[in-house]
Amino acid sequence: MRKNLKKAVVVGASILAFSGVAAGVAQAAPRQGADIKGNGNLQECIRWGNALKKSGKIVGFACMENQGGKTYELTPYYAN
Repeated sequence: MRKNLKKAVVVGASILAFSGVAAGVAQAAPRQGADIKGNGNLQECIRWGNALKKSGKIVGFACMENQGGKTYELTPYYAN
C-alpha cells in the first residue's frame, strides 16, 4: 500500500508540474491581431511587416497574397 501511495504522489506531482509548464507556454505566446488589408504584392506586405516589427509595434507577422498579387493581408502578432 505504501509503495502504491508513493507512485501516486510521484505521478500526481509530475502531472501538476507538466500542467504548470503548459500554462506558462500558453501565456508566453504572442497574441494575433486583426488582419490588415493592403494593396500591392507579397514583397510589399513583407516590407511593411518588417518595418512594423523593427519599430517594436509587433513581435511577428504573417502575409497572405490575394487576387493574383494585387492585394494582401498582413496578420500582426503582438506581445502579451
